[in-house]
Amino acid sequence: MKMKKVIGIFGSPRKEGNSDILLNSAIKGAEANGADVEKIVIRDLQIAPCNSCGGCWEKGVCVIDDDMQEMYTKLVDADGIIVASPIYFMGVNAQLKAFIDRCQAFWARKYILNLSIREGGRTAKGFFIATAARDTGEGLFAGAVKTIKAFFHVLDTQYVGDILCAGLEEKGVAGKKQELLQQAFDAGKQLLKL
Repeated sequence: MKMKKVIGIFGSPRKEGNSDILLNSAIKGAEANGADVEKIVIRDLQIAPCNSCGGCWEKGVCVIDDDMQEMYTKLVDADGIIVASPIYFMGVNAQLKAFIDRCQAFWARKYILNLSIREGGRTAKGFFIATAARDTGEGLFAGAVKTIKAFFHVLDTQYVGDILCAGLEEKGVAGKKQELLQQAFDAGKQLLKL
């Protein structure tokens, strides 16, 4: 039996912050369930924003030659995707948003060219982890959740849940919250069972 693949996409520009800590815990959970997990750290990649050129409408492939080209294969091969991001101005951070926007090529493949995203039409499972310094605010996570749901939808990935953490002002404070760490671990462990 083929080992299941999970990718953990870390969107934050900051190392060892709250979203990083929680993603690492979710990754440990997925590994505990036997998944082969790769962590993708977006700040370490060279990813240009989508320039809306329409080049992907021809073949469903982005024409910009940068690190995103390697990411497309990883996204398609994944059985599970965990995305972690801090909340900036009620949405995901800019580096992660550029990554997501470059998945316009998948949208073109799916809706313009009527091609499947994954071989055999299989679907993946997706989970979202978001952290915010603010502890209140109407719709604090609503924009980010909509963005991630749209991202997963284009990738034929079922949104199976999220951990939305408010009030994490201090860098690394999530590492002191055992209940939160366990919740992230359990989410990773259950990802491919859902």
